[in-house]
Amino acid sequence: MNIVTHISRASRTLLWILLSYVAVGSITLYAQDESIVSAIVSKKKMAVNENISLEITVKDDMEKFIPPVLSDFNVLSGPNQFTSMSYNNINGRSRMERKTTISYILQPLREGQAVIGPAIVIVEGKEHSTAGITIEVGPAIQGQNTASSAHSSTGAPILNTPSRASENIHLVASLSNPSPYIGEPVTVTYKLYYRVNIGQTMVNSMPKFDGFWTQAYQEKDLPNNEGVRDYYKDELYNVVIFYKTMLIPQKAGEFNISPLSVNMIAEVSTGQYDWFGEEITRASQLTINSNQLKINVRALPSAGRPDNFNGAVGEYTIENTLSPDNLNAGSSSTYSISLKGTGNLPLVNMPTVTFPQEIESYDPQQTRDTRLGSSNIQGSLDVKYLLIPRLKGTYTIPSVDFSYFNPKSGKYVTLKSSEKTLTVTGDVVNNSATNTPATTAPQSTKTDVNYLTDDIHYIQHENRLEQKNIDKWYETWIFTLLALLPIAMIPIAVGIKFYTSRVERNSPASRAKRAAASAKKKLARAKKALDRGDYAAFYGEMEDAVYSFILDKLKIRRSDASIENIGGRLISRGANPEIAARLIKVLESCQMARYAGFSSSTAQEDYTAARIAIEDVNKSIKN
Repeated sequence: MNIVTHISRASRTLLWILLSYVAVGSITLYAQDESIVSAIVSKKKMAVNENISLEITVKDDMEKFIPPVLSDFNVLSGPNQFTSMSYNNINGRSRMERKTTISYILQPLREGQAVIGPAIVIVEGKEHSTAGITIEVGPAIQGQNTASSAHSSTGAPILNTPSRASENIHLVASLSNPSPYIGEPVTVTYKLYYRVNIGQTMVNSMPKFDGFWTQAYQEKDLPNNEGVRDYYKDELYNVVIFYKTMLIPQKAGEFNISPLSVNMIAEVSTGQYDWFGEEITRASQLTINSNQLKINVRALPSAGRPDNFNGAVGEYTIENTLSPDNLNAGSSSTYSISLKGTGNLPLVNMPTVTFPQEIESYDPQQTRDTRLGSSNIQGSLDVKYLLIPRLKGTYTIPSVDFSYFNPKSGKYVTLKSSEKTLTVTGDVVNNSATNTPATTAPQSTKTDVNYLTDDIHYIQHENRLEQKNIDKWYETWIFTLLALLPIAMIPIAVGIKFYTSRVERNSPASRAKRAAASAKKKLARAKKALDRGDYAAFYGEMEDAVYSFILDKLKIRRSDASIENIGGRLISRGANPEIAARLIKVLESCQMARYAGFSSSTAQEDYTAARIAIEDVNKSIKN
């Protein structure tokens, strides 16, 4: 019995070890799969007569794809596969990365829970899979049109396009802290959630921030603000931070922040479909307003407030230095005090430093270095004093007290810098020699008198001037020769110019210049099409301009101008891999616009990218 019990315990221990190993392996595999393959849906909650899109992204060369089990859905479209490539330069080595996106359009078959099974891909001989996704399917929406009824609804009246656009575009305002203290930084972020193509945007009215110190975020303060996708009310949207600002409350009370209003042009559905089942869209001008915000600013507590508190709020550290701390009388030393941390640094003042009377101090030099964080202000405040002691001795520079309020703990904190000792050696400095304020009256010495007798010498009253015979410069033969030389050079210069122009007309550099000029003219035509909103013509002209430039630059035929071939040839001709990748990205955008539909919101960016890429390639590749 004891032996059986012992074996049973050993078996259970071994089983737990195996299960732990499997669990750790599963977690590791899941982490690897997330980096290789991922799946995302456009909605997590939907009606039974709505459609959702499923996107499966593979971030490497895919050897085999096993589609997910979609038994709970009617597959309206898919699998649709799209492949994109990009060039990366890491430590001087160029590497081409391939990303494959496989998409589906699905409609649930019944109400309840609908499950999308895992998709499996084989990459470098290893199997990777996505996680299963569960969708909550509710009752049908009355009057909802789907792709399955597209052909029967072609004669239906056009629905109100602004109202349909408002269902797919949202401007959402949020506060990092709805209840800050006076002086505590808080951010207001306006995120634009959209699922339709957006064109030109213009602010109609800005929100009011009365009672707040403000500083708006710039593009450099918002990294990775493109290509982000997130859920809003359980539905997937493209997301961009439209506007963000930092607020520092100046007084207590409840404040209402008015909405941000934006006018934009959006490509929205008309509620009709063509005979091929494609949804018909049109450009519509609409106004999107954000939600109104309320912020309750709390007063700073009076209990425990230090007498030297001057309104600093946040978390800070203080340090001071004296360099040098041992010097001769009349020499200079620098006393520095630095305040670092996060909080309302732009509004903080450094306390005054008191120096001994025997030390002359000049107006301090103040440097304030601040930067915007995700939800706070970081940086430092540095103050430097120039000190000149006049009398020898040992002097003590007292410590400096700085108090601030910490909103996290709700308490006041007092910082104390260290005392500094300045040792001055040497004789007493006579201030008359340095033209600085003196503590004692100036006195003349014998040394000063001797110096004056050596410095001022006898003044000579007589002069002896002699006239020299010098020929006038314009009467010399050299002047005459130089004056006639340009006239004689004119026929020679005309002949050289005529000869070089004939040679340069057919030179590689001249041909490259003409190719760039031709591409510039075609891009100008594309810009005109962009300005009038003809995006189909715009992408056609831009693709023609880029391909014409590449064919002239690389001296290749149109049949050899595949994207893979272009990238390799550009790099082999001396182009930077990053520049080549940008030019290839422009071509991919043009092709996507032709075959997969254009995006009016990125048309201006594509035009700018094409123009800059052509200029950079033309500079980097010499014919």
